[in-house]
Amino acid sequence: MASADLLEKQERAAARYKPWPKVLLWFWAGSAAALVLTVLVGWLEYRAGWSQSQYAPLQYFNFSDLLEYRSTFQLVHTAAFFHPPGSAVAYPPFGAATFGFVYAFGNPVRIYLLIALVALGGSVWALRRAIVAYGLSPRTASPFLVTLVLASFPFWRMVPQGNIELFLWIFTAAGVWLYLRGHDDAAAVMWALAAAMKLYPVIFLVLFLPRKKYRAFLVGVAVFVGATVASLAYLGPTIAIAAKGSLGNVFGYQGVRADDWTVRELVSNHSWFMGVKILGRAMGLSSSPLTKPYYLCGALLFAGVFFGRVRKMPVANQIMVVSLFMVLLPPISYFHTLANLYAPWFILTFLAIRAARADVRIPGLHAAILLFLPLFSSFSLYSYPRFSIYGGVVQSCLLTVLFVWGIWFPFAEPTPLQAVKTIKTDAI
Repeated sequence: MASADLLEKQERAAARYKPWPKVLLWFWAGSAAALVLTVLVGWLEYRAGWSQSQYAPLQYFNFSDLLEYRSTFQLVHTAAFFHPPGSAVAYPPFGAATFGFVYAFGNPVRIYLLIALVALGGSVWALRRAIVAYGLSPRTASPFLVTLVLASFPFWRMVPQGNIELFLWIFTAAGVWLYLRGHDDAAAVMWALAAAMKLYPVIFLVLFLPRKKYRAFLVGVAVFVGATVASLAYLGPTIAIAAKGSLGNVFGYQGVRADDWTVRELVSNHSWFMGVKILGRAMGLSSSPLTKPYYLCGALLFAGVFFGRVRKMPVANQIMVVSLFMVLLPPISYFHTLANLYAPWFILTFLAIRAARADVRIPGLHAAILLFLPLFSSFSLYSYPRFSIYGGVVQSCLLTVLFVWGIWFPFAEPTPLQAVKTIKTDAI
């Protein structure tokens, strides 16, 4: 009798939950397969003695991007900080000040890991709540999200290397979350802090212009300037010295790296600038002088695309296109930056759930969701130098396809909306 009652309870519970959209089950299976393949490739390379290969998937668990500045931050508040005997900090002022905050606690790796675990754990918890709020089974939501985390190569390369992109992702994703809930000023603050850390996220502020949210736009500009000036004052010894030193280090680093032509660049750099490099080498030209016309062409392209078409499209398209442009434009844009694509991917994911609930088909949506799968997977799966196939180039092509996809297909809210009235208001 007790077993019959238990079975009846389980059947009633199962009836309460809605079936998962097939596209998410496909993505889940693909993520699990990519994870297994990545581990297998890493093991085979290790067995073959290639563990230090520039395109090996499982290495760099040494927080090198963080710890390389250990001696440099001993010189903070002095002019020598900008011309150290070791590595100069090649981040904009707020980015350097953020690393200074991490170093201030004496054990930068421990603080960095704590921030990463809190941010990732909080994100998974919030996403699980949102998935359950949509009527999907919590027993399925948990393993689904755990699989995504385990198979998330951008995070597995970002965190063990101690890369500053962690903080950029936190601010950018928080800005998207706030923006979707109508907290424009708060979203502007988050995006401005991200921009003050690495410049390129400033592109998110353009989202306020089509909606005529000029106050939020100006709040973002003011916070960007304020965070930059405050960081310069912190880095010292004076704002003028810090400004000159920071600019010199940032653009000096960009200039040096613009001419890089290595297996590592081809494998892990998914920037559009890689195409410029390839073209430049074919023509016998240096890449560095091409950066200014490259930025100009990029700005004109985005202005034409966004203000000509994307500004009139649904918010899912706008955030997707802006996010993709942010990771495609910088001449140096490695695997870490792809972490910023999880926000638009989850927007599309929840849109697919709403469409399934409403029994509505949104053209191009499922393909867009699945195109993110190889971007979140290890670039080693797409790198075969013997055959002139490189992960960075492959991912750049995929990112470009997604960029065009987001411009072409409008991902509008499904109708009829009656099927989603039961969704909680705090769900994404």
